[in-house]
Amino acid sequence: MFIKAFETLDHILERITYYAIYVAGMITFLMAISTTYGVVMRYVFNKPEHFTYEIGILCLISSVALSLPYIQRQARNLRCDFVSNRFSPKVQGALLNVLVPILALFYLVPLVWNSWADASYSLSIGDRTYSAWGPPVGPMKLFVPIGVGFVCLVLIAELIHGLITLKKNSCEETAARH
Repeated sequence: MFIKAFETLDHILERITYYAIYVAGMITFLMAISTTYGVVMRYVFNKPEHFTYEIGILCLISSVALSLPYIQRQARNLRCDFVSNRFSPKVQGALLNVLVPILALFYLVPLVWNSWADASYSLSIGDRTYSAWGPPVGPMKLFVPIGVGFVCLVLIAELIHGLITLKKNSCEETAARH
């Protein structure tokens, strides 16, 4: 029962991360267009546009935050395995699939909590940048807790997968001994 519900939720999480990477790609494309426009206006027409820099920063933050869950889900992140390679494959599995997600959650859950509080406060006071254009930053600050929150969900799914695999392997070893 639990495993069936987990598989359903895991499939939903996979679809969300899949769509999030496409949104991040579109945001990156918008950032590229904005930056290109700014460069052309500055160097070809000698009329610099000041808002392109801010658009680039806001797009970069949101794009990175939305792409992190997909990167974690696909295991495309950097992994320092010089410590885990010193252990047997069973211990490596426990380290990388159970211990690492737990340690990452200890770091990321407070990050989600604090960034959510910061984004809420920014939205409540109508926080804007200090430029002449002055776009609101609250909506862009929401991308950080949303993106990192999805990373936390991916890590929880990895942790559950790791625990299921450990349990399955220990049951198989017990059956093989008897």
